[in-house]
Amino acid sequence: MIELIISVPNMNTMIIAQIPRSEEIRLADIQLYDILDTEPETAFDELRELAAQICNCPVSLITLIDKDRQWFKSKQGIDNDISETSRDLSFCSHAILNTDVMIVDDLSKDERFFDNPFVAGEMNVRFYAGAPIVSPTGQNLGTICVLDTKPRTLSPMQERALELLSNQVTMLLELRLKSKVIEQRSAELIKLKNQAMSHLIREQDEENLSVARELHENIAQELAAGRLYLNMAADSENNRLENIQEASNAITSALNDVKNLSYNISPTTLNQVPIRVLMEDFLYQKQETYSFTVQLKIVGDTETVDFAQSMNCAKIAESWLQVLQADNEIRHVTIRLHITNQIEICIEDDASKRFVKQREKDLISNIVYYRVVSMNGVIHFSEADTKTNRFCVTFPLMKKEQSAIVNP
Repeated sequence: MIELIISVPNMNTMIIAQIPRSEEIRLADIQLYDILDTEPETAFDELRELAAQICNCPVSLITLIDKDRQWFKSKQGIDNDISETSRDLSFCSHAILNTDVMIVDDLSKDERFFDNPFVAGEMNVRFYAGAPIVSPTGQNLGTICVLDTKPRTLSPMQERALELLSNQVTMLLELRLKSKVIEQRSAELIKLKNQAMSHLIREQDEENLSVARELHENIAQELAAGRLYLNMAADSENNRLENIQEASNAITSALNDVKNLSYNISPTTLNQVPIRVLMEDFLYQKQETYSFTVQLKIVGDTETVDFAQSMNCAKIAESWLQVLQADNEIRHVTIRLHITNQIEICIEDDASKRFVKQREKDLISNIVYYRVVSMNGVIHFSEADTKTNRFCVTFPLMKKEQSAIVNP
């Protein structure tokens, strides 16, 4: 391996490469690719390795010429601890001044390089060939180059190969940039989608509140009607049985409305319903619809949980149990609620592992995902043990007093 040994050179006679006329544009192109000081990448390493093999040279590099330095994106034949050198000492800073491959058969006989410390010093470099890496705007960003410690030359085929490899480096840079743009755009779209779904959930909750008010009025009317019929039955024997029956019908209707109110919506008048009661009532109503048994375990201070978050826990459980219902292997499900300074709801099932990855993929299209996002929550999958799958949601606890401040 050739090691770069850098010392302070005597540059009284050494020729330093000129600065390209469009240097600002060239540096802007390099910054656009956001590649400086990045980790090694296999695709670049393979092109660099191919250059060394084709040219039969012990040293090969992919370099980028920054404002004051030469940085190595990929390197072979030099010390692994060296990632850059001074631009003034760089052979490649001369190569980027040309459009063609720069070949120097013997650096010690070239007036630009004979006293360069890499030539005159212990490294003893004699041969250099570098093909400029050209951006789509025509700026030479750096080179793919080969070096040797003995004078030599390249055949026309090797020179052409080095030129083609530099074109491939440019294509890699472009693909890398496009991938970055796509990732950023995808992140923006996901953010917009999450915001839209969160807005939809809020609209649904507002609609539920409107329904709640209507149900409140219905309940009041039904109870008033029940009292009227009971008073009529008490005051007169005429049609007493009919009046009692009408009162019973009105009370039954009111009870049904109360049940719908307690689970399907979240009016502010029910903010004192404990999460344990809400979850138990949800399971009581839904248990018969599932092909598996469901067990509920709650740990922590349930009295501190805001009703809206309690309702979200019930909705999350309902949505995920609907997902599990599609798996005929499941025989038992356990819902665990752990309440501290946050709420963690974990749903464990006994299905085989082969469907777990598919569940993770399907989650993004499930309403439970957007409900969690709207609460600043986090979703994660794990294995409780070798036979149990676990789906968990964690989100910050909003206590009742905090809820009162947010929603006076």
